[in-house]
Amino acid sequence: MPRFDPDVWDQKIKNPDWYLDYVQLATQVKEEFGDVSTGQKEFNKQARGFFEQALADGKVNLAKTGPNLDEVRLPIDRIVIHHTSAAPGYKLSYMEATQLLNIYAPTYANAAATERGIKGKAIWSGHFKDGRISFLAYHWLMRMDGSFERLLDDNQIGRHAGNWQTNRRSIAICLDNDYEHKDPDSDLLKRVAEHIKKHYPYISKDQIIGHCEANKKTSCPGLNFLDGWKRELAKYF
Repeated sequence: MPRFDPDVWDQKIKNPDWYLDYVQLATQVKEEFGDVSTGQKEFNKQARGFFEQALADGKVNLAKTGPNLDEVRLPIDRIVIHHTSAAPGYKLSYMEATQLLNIYAPTYANAAATERGIKGKAIWSGHFKDGRISFLAYHWLMRMDGSFERLLDDNQIGRHAGNWQTNRRSIAICLDNDYEHKDPDSDLLKRVAEHIKKHYPYISKDQIIGHCEANKKTSCPGLNFLDGWKRELAKYF
């Protein structure tokens, strides 16, 4: 049965291509347990917790330099809404680990990476936060007190949508809560609208979309978004 062994991974993360083994293991776990099983969730928790600490300790072999990956950024013409699908208070350090494993590791391990000549090389994001290389995918994280945390600059590409052309031209706003089966309240949606109008007044309301509209494989930011609170959000524009 596939499992995450911290002692094994203490050694693996010293290699620049550690992600090849990780993606293989994660695929085995998915095939064994399925996407939403207890076994899958436990594996994710263990792996993300391990990498959260390893990143903080500087133990993960990552690239020190690399190309400017934001040079293909396009003019911003849309906003993509996400949710953390977790309880409020999501730690940025845990988000870093999650997005390193869920986004960057598969990107560097897949067939296209072979064509681009990056497969087997240490991972490089081109983004930094608090003096460290960063793997955050969103531009803004909205906390439940109505405050917004800046995670990426607007001129940086966030790998958030699962759609490269959308990534190149969009701003990602993530709500710090789980809205899979419930709706944000009206006050929160008003604050989202105010934030967008303040920072991106040129974006029309029909260009404010959910992650699920950019990537049909996900229900993010919640099952009720398309037929429910998307319309309420639009009212505040």
